Amino acid sequence: MSKKPDSPQLARAGQGEKFAELVAIISSAAPWLGGPIAEIVGGIATDLKIKRVTQFVQSVIGYADRLQSEAAEKFVKTEDFIDIFEKTAQAVANERDEAKRKLFSNYILFNISKPEIVYDQRLKILRLLEQIDTRHIGLLAALLQQPTEQENRMSTGAPSTTIQRRAPKLRGDLSEVMHETNTLGLTKLEPQYLNLNMTGSGAANLAGSVTPKGNALMAFITAPK
Repeated sequence: MSKKPDSPQLARAGQGEKFAELVAIISSAAPWLGGPIAEIVGGIATDLKIKRVTQFVQSVIGYADRLQSEAAEKFVKTEDFIDIFEKTAQAVANERDEAKRKLFSNYILFNISKPEIVYDQRLKILRLLEQIDTRHIGLLAALLQQPTEQENRMSTGAPSTTIQRRAPKLRGDLSEVMHETNTLGLTKLEPQYLNLNMTGSGAANLAGSVTPKGNALMAFITAPK
């Protein structure tokens, strides 16, 4: 039984023969099937994914000079960085959400700025970043936001009201997103807590609902200043 070809991935230097083999396999298919597949694979291997990765690399390079240090220069030459960058570029190539793709750029920049972080932690955060979507990030950002003077002056309030005011896009999805972030270990929120009436400052101070894992994720993907 012949081996099935691997799923097309981002083309790299040295993979020319493998890509040529893939093209040959597609060409041998019946025209009604080979034609459509060729269009799809052609877009995956060249235009679409290459464009995504190009934008990602440009974003990283455009900011990286500000992070230059002796430690950073040494780190980017290590196997750890090469491996993490390659895995991140592949994730970018596969990611359809433009807003989320920008988070991968922030992730790499944080890696460069923190050469002391162990590889396993870098990889765990990358795998987590691949799992989540921008709604999860919106909830975490809302929870971690520092209370405003106006919020602190309010006589009463509820956490759910605060979250929806800070992240209006979550209206209607809050319960679902909260359940998902709880399941992922990013937050520790109880449904009854969200709608609990309390003092204005209590309803505005929500950072304690984000777990260490959630805080670590946000540190990795927050845009550098």
